[in-house]
Amino acid sequence: MPTNRSTVEQPARSNTYRPHEFDPTSYDWDDWEILFDTFIDVEGITDDNKKRNILITALGVQPFKTLISVCKPKKPNECSYQEIKQKLRINYARVTFSSTERIKFFGTRQDSSQTLTDFANSLRDKTVTCKFPNDFYEDALITAFVGGLRNEHVRKHLMQQSLETFEQTLNAARIFESVLIQGSNDRNDVSDELAVMKIQKQHKHTTNVHHKVICSSCGSPDHLRSQCRFRHVTCHKCNKEGHISKVCRSHTNANHNKINTIASVTSEQIKHIHPIHVPIKIDGFNVVFDLDTGSPITVIDKSIWMQMGKPILKPIKSVYSSFSGHTIPLKGEKIVKVNYNDRELELQLIVGNEDCNNILGRNWINALHLNETTLDELINNNKVLNVNSKITNLKHLIHTYNDIFKEGLGCCKMKAHLYVKSDVIPKFHKPRSLPFAYQQVVETNLNRLVHEVPKPNGKVRICADFSTGVNQALDIDQYPLPKPNDLFVVLNGGTKFSKIDFSEAYLQVELDEESKELVIINTHKGLFKFNRLPFGIASAPSIFQKIMDQMLSGLEGTVCYLDDIIITGKNEIDHLNNLNKVFSRIKEYGFHINQGKCSFLQNSVEYLGFIIDKFGIHTSPSKIKAIVNMPKPTNVSQLRSFLGMVTHYAKFIPKLTDRLLPFYSLLKKGYIVAMNFN
Repeated sequence: MPTNRSTVEQPARSNTYRPHEFDPTSYDWDDWEILFDTFIDVEGITDDNKKRNILITALGVQPFKTLISVCKPKKPNECSYQEIKQKLRINYARVTFSSTERIKFFGTRQDSSQTLTDFANSLRDKTVTCKFPNDFYEDALITAFVGGLRNEHVRKHLMQQSLETFEQTLNAARIFESVLIQGSNDRNDVSDELAVMKIQKQHKHTTNVHHKVICSSCGSPDHLRSQCRFRHVTCHKCNKEGHISKVCRSHTNANHNKINTIASVTSEQIKHIHPIHVPIKIDGFNVVFDLDTGSPITVIDKSIWMQMGKPILKPIKSVYSSFSGHTIPLKGEKIVKVNYNDRELELQLIVGNEDCNNILGRNWINALHLNETTLDELINNNKVLNVNSKITNLKHLIHTYNDIFKEGLGCCKMKAHLYVKSDVIPKFHKPRSLPFAYQQVVETNLNRLVHEVPKPNGKVRICADFSTGVNQALDIDQYPLPKPNDLFVVLNGGTKFSKIDFSEAYLQVELDEESKELVIINTHKGLFKFNRLPFGIASAPSIFQKIMDQMLSGLEGTVCYLDDIIITGKNEIDHLNNLNKVFSRIKEYGFHINQGKCSFLQNSVEYLGFIIDKFGIHTSPSKIKAIVNMPKPTNVSQLRSFLGMVTHYAKFIPKLTDRLLPFYSLLKKGYIVAMNFN
């Protein structure tokens, strides 16, 4: 039976869809903004207030807290949709300069592991920050693609074509590359078959030669040339593609420098053998080498050369290559002063141009008289040498970043701002009366803060009382301090631990000019204005924690609670790499650290009242002793202190809540409990 359409009600659409949550660790703002705008279009939302509310609810925890901070004194829902998008864009959008990005774009080269499609996609990704005009977009892609191709034959072929779009260029490159590969395989197979037939004719009197086929690319009897992994490498003798140097039939030019080859043999049957480490002092720098009797030369990593101050290098006359025929990139060579086992020599050192291990080759092995007896000692003491190398690398790391260990206050590159409530009235307080015996001590510390003189140990630290003035007027930043359990999760899996402590942490953060006017203290010597963030300011912990989180953002195996940083790693090398990155960030931000309170590469450290080691977290004996020796509480204040210390170790005490229930009852007014503390 037909139905009257006007009487049929369409069910209301249940809008259960939500945009993807914005998390800066998962999305770039530019990409997420496209996703969000698409969601708004699909849902047909036109009201700006509704757009704003959806945007706010789509933010992750950290971006939402950032939005609250940047919107102050307003609340986010009091700002317009466009204002909120602009504030988030300022904080999270990529900051790039199109001219710089275009230079990088046109200098992009196809990597050896990239297919044509991979290379094309990487170029498309890079165009986002280049901001090319629409009418130049295709031309830019074509130019960068053709200029960056690894295969010269494909590049020349494309340059001879008249191609209008990037898709046409990419397809032409794919087709021509396929033709080259197929033609090469056909020629190689025919060549191999002719070679086998020739061998058979020459050796008819033998019976087993017929079954052996020698690959003309590498000399192996196990496969045909069409199956060889070296059939596309370039020979360093004749510079022709298709074989390695050991099977090359051409003669080296007499004027060409003699080629030394560093050979390396690997086998799946050989189990992993730990390298033999040899610590040697070079031009005053401690460097740990891997002993390698298969290498004729001694090479250091480029990063070591940079840490040595980038001394001038001479060009290298010889060419060195791997067993596969690939030329090893080297930066240069230098004569250095070498100290080892009370011997001082001047030897030739080569600097690698890529990341590599420090290799102790035969030239230095012979010069340093590392004979069989010495090598046996090195092998037998390899564990000891590993420990020594760890200590040597740590000392070298500290020496490299000696600026951050200098006495005196550092100065953070970020300035702090104190937010004040709108309706407060400034107050003036008289200086507190000070016993005569303390006046000289306080005066000395005031002068220390004025003249930035290092604080001697055991002296008094000045902390102004801001409780009745500034702190009541401050609109305190609610940036959260990290929870201990969240920090412990990051440290899970670490084997060694390093602890870094800042020198008078807050005083290393400079206040902006407006905030300096808020922190003036009245003393018996007159008025003093703090230029740095002083202790006692209510918002100081949040401000400092925010700076620390920004400074250490993205670093693995690293956590921070205020001015205490803990670093770990899966192994010692990983640990030292993480430590190097932390030192680099500290130097970049301008902080100084107190080396006397730091500890490095420890099996365990005490942190936030717990002992941390590779097995997990444990109670601190000193804290347990303090709880045991704590006097019996006689009032509510003492009881709260006792409960706070005990609940700190709640996870280690079964059914603690039930056990403490009588104590919590004592905190209630008019509640009497008869207890026996014994």
